[in-house]
Amino acid sequence: SFDASCPPALLEMLSLLTVTALALSSPVRPGGRTGARAAAARGGAVLLSEEAGDADAALAAAERELQIALAEAAAAREAASARKETAARAAAEEEAPHARLVLVRHGQSEWNLANRFTGWVDVDLTEQGILEAREAGRLLAAAGLEIDEVHTSLMRRAIRSAVLMLSTLNQCWLPVRKHLELNEQHAGLLTGENKVSCAQKWGVDQVMAWRRNFEDPPPEIAADSAIQRAIATDRRYDAARVPSRECLSAVSRRVAGLWEGTIAPALQEGRTVLVVTHGNTLRALVAYLDGLAPEDVYHVDLPTATPLLYEFDADGAGAEAPVAGLRHAREHGVWGEREGAARHGRFLVDESRVRAAQQAMRQQVLQDIAYSMVTAPTEDGEIKTAFTAPEARQRLSMIEGEGYTVRQTPPAYFFQESERLEEQARSDLEEFRLSTRLLKVPGQKKRVRCALVLLRHGQSAFNHDKIFTGWADPDLTNRGREEARLAGKMLKVAGVERIAMVHTSLLKRAIKTAWLALDEMDLQWTPVQNTWRLNERNYGELQGRVKADCVKAHGLKQVQRWRRGFSDRPPPWSDATLVETIDRRYDLYRGGDFPPRSESLEDCQQRLRPFLYGELGESMRAAVDAALADAEAGGGEYEVPTVLVVASENVLRGLVMEIEGMTQARAPGRALREARSPTPSAAPSLAAQEQIPLVDVPYAVPLVYQLDSALTPVATPWAEPPLRAGWYLGDPTKVRAVQAEIQADLAVEDADDEEEACLVESFDDERGESVREWRCS
Repeated sequence: SFDASCPPALLEMLSLLTVTALALSSPVRPGGRTGARAAAARGGAVLLSEEAGDADAALAAAERELQIALAEAAAAREAASARKETAARAAAEEEAPHARLVLVRHGQSEWNLANRFTGWVDVDLTEQGILEAREAGRLLAAAGLEIDEVHTSLMRRAIRSAVLMLSTLNQCWLPVRKHLELNEQHAGLLTGENKVSCAQKWGVDQVMAWRRNFEDPPPEIAADSAIQRAIATDRRYDAARVPSRECLSAVSRRVAGLWEGTIAPALQEGRTVLVVTHGNTLRALVAYLDGLAPEDVYHVDLPTATPLLYEFDADGAGAEAPVAGLRHAREHGVWGEREGAARHGRFLVDESRVRAAQQAMRQQVLQDIAYSMVTAPTEDGEIKTAFTAPEARQRLSMIEGEGYTVRQTPPAYFFQESERLEEQARSDLEEFRLSTRLLKVPGQKKRVRCALVLLRHGQSAFNHDKIFTGWADPDLTNRGREEARLAGKMLKVAGVERIAMVHTSLLKRAIKTAWLALDEMDLQWTPVQNTWRLNERNYGELQGRVKADCVKAHGLKQVQRWRRGFSDRPPPWSDATLVETIDRRYDLYRGGDFPPRSESLEDCQQRLRPFLYGELGESMRAAVDAALADAEAGGGEYEVPTVLVVASENVLRGLVMEIEGMTQARAPGRALREARSPTPSAAPSLAAQEQIPLVDVPYAVPLVYQLDSALTPVATPWAEPPLRAGWYLGDPTKVRAVQAEIQADLAVEDADDEEEACLVESFDDERGESVREWRCS
């Protein structure tokens, strides 16, 4: 009954063991001897002794032989499997397309649900839309797609869908590039109107022509209408570039520039590109990709959150693609059952479900229906009655264990604020203002030309479990998500209406904090740049270990030196930790001294300086120049621009050291208008090294710096020692409570009370309060 591929040696040993076992099972008569037992062996027949002891020894020998044979067989199988995998990989690489393009329409929006024309109105996703976007991410993961770059519009429903997909793919570190060119087709006078009502007013054929024909724009919307005024004055747009209506050919023309200048070159380089945008924008792209005639474009329907994958070969017999040197890998059907309207993209879901959704989309001018591609309990359950919110509201909804802000709005361009978060933010802001109202400096406001906000990520899963994190990539806890949202709301109620640029790391806890904060500020369209230089300090082999266990192994004083000291490096990564941590997000940086295997705070500060005086300095200079130009052009007051940095605690401590001037004799800080590659800073003085460990950066509380025209931080009485220019925007009592939580974590609850520590707390009789000192410099 053995498989024919079973190695002969294994068959021989199995036979030996079987015969031996049968022989040994023969009864032994009291005082007598067993009969002769024979068995087959690898060298021929083996005659077993009649003595039971000899028989046992023979059985043990047979078992050893069997183990050897089994090991040899396993090795042979592994070798064969490896050869098979290598051959399969080579075949796959040979057959793999040169490039891939994934087109995804955003998840269901609140006006999709209401069956209303949306256009450039910035409505949000529904709960169902959030689920759809996450499901789209799962579909991409199931297809084994590793995305190289992401492009989306300036509209929240598309941006939110993109980041939800990346989160599900565990590829949050991919930068999401946002483009006006990918905005939805402007619906003109139809904006906000119910599709059935429009069909009753103008006729089904006319409304369908406005929806789908290549050259039929809808009626213009008046420039003084509430919706158009709101769009034209929106900070993300230049009013001169806001259309009053668009037909599909106009959308196609604006998309063409992005295609030729950005997307097509990426495909030529062999990249996998994800485009998350809107129904009509995708129709324009599909018409271009598939070479459709204008009359065929009418029949193109793209359901929400349904990935459409195009694959391209550098050679082959496929149809020519609109990318120089590339051809479509294959054809997957036709659009709208029209002969000649070839579809070269493959839907990553069952096509019968796609057809049902497409049919529902065509019926939306006849009846108020909404559809969804996410699994429903009944066969036709994806199709539901359309729903319009009676009033604007916003709430927190738990979806798959995570909290999301879900908005619903009636057909008007306004949103109700999140009551709970806004009330908390306003209360905290009032407490901050009460604590600082007597500390104002006359004339300081006129000196300020730029605001820099440093924000530590919200609490992560490793923070919660008191584990050293470093370059490990744990997610936010729900507390951390709440902290991130509150930080965004806090900045909004404090009057920050625009962020010029966000800089963050390649780690999801910082990236998601940035996403959530921008979401609460209604600034999802803000550009975000990611860099490894903002990654947390590398804790070496402490990474992933419980802090209390490290204290038991190395002592409290040593662990505190590693955590807060200036020049103490923890033990370096092992090769296994290196392989486990460094994935393809770091491919651009490999080589030389990258990646560091362990870092002191001094190392961390030195790798931050090119970012501080390079990318960050450039962002702030550009923001100041743009603000000056706007003030000059509009004849109004100068509006102070804001730049946001979201990172981890030790990285922010390193930035604070440099900005506050802790590494220099003069203070506070140095101008950020220096050369891109400044010389390494001198080691801080002994006094400064004793101050640096006392900087506690709480989770997701904005640390604000105001900078003058030279981008030098302005000293303020709002700062609390050891800071001189930076101040926390929040209720001081709550900020100190979170700092106390961080300080308690530094002490480690179960450490030996008698053990010497670096951080020592004592009571200052003169000040009448407890003070901390660092005694390990």
